[in-house]
Amino acid sequence: MTTSTTRKTPTAGPAAMFFEELGERGHEPLLRKVSGRVRFDLVDGGHTDSWLVAVDKGELTVARKAGTGDCTIRAQRAVFDEVVQGRMNAIAAVLRGALTCQGDLELLFAIQRTFPGPPRGWDPTARTRSAR
Repeated sequence: MTTSTTRKTPTAGPAAMFFEELGERGHEPLLRKVSGRVRFDLVDGGHTDSWLVAVDKGELTVARKAGTGDCTIRAQRAVFDEVVQGRMNAIAAVLRGALTCQGDLELLFAIQRTFPGPPRGWDPTARTRSAR
């Protein structure tokens, strides 16, 4: 398990907390058959933060940098925050165009296993019902 930081985040939001926790895991049994590097580009206004997650048969290394990935996942920070809070499914976000993925799509399917499920009692239709 390695976490490195190239610059400080102004706020420790859901995305930063997710990557910190992911780096602390060291080994993720759900990824025991997976090897590759996934770069996450999180866009917030005119600024992009990048994280590189390397997986070697379940061994995780997380670094806050824009290295080369076998798969690059790009999203607005708000969208990715929803994903790492379990309020949005990453694959559904790709299908809607809210999240883009380039490169090895199998890594997207694999890394999605590390994202949390929906929070207990969360109703994804609550917003749409209240807008009627």
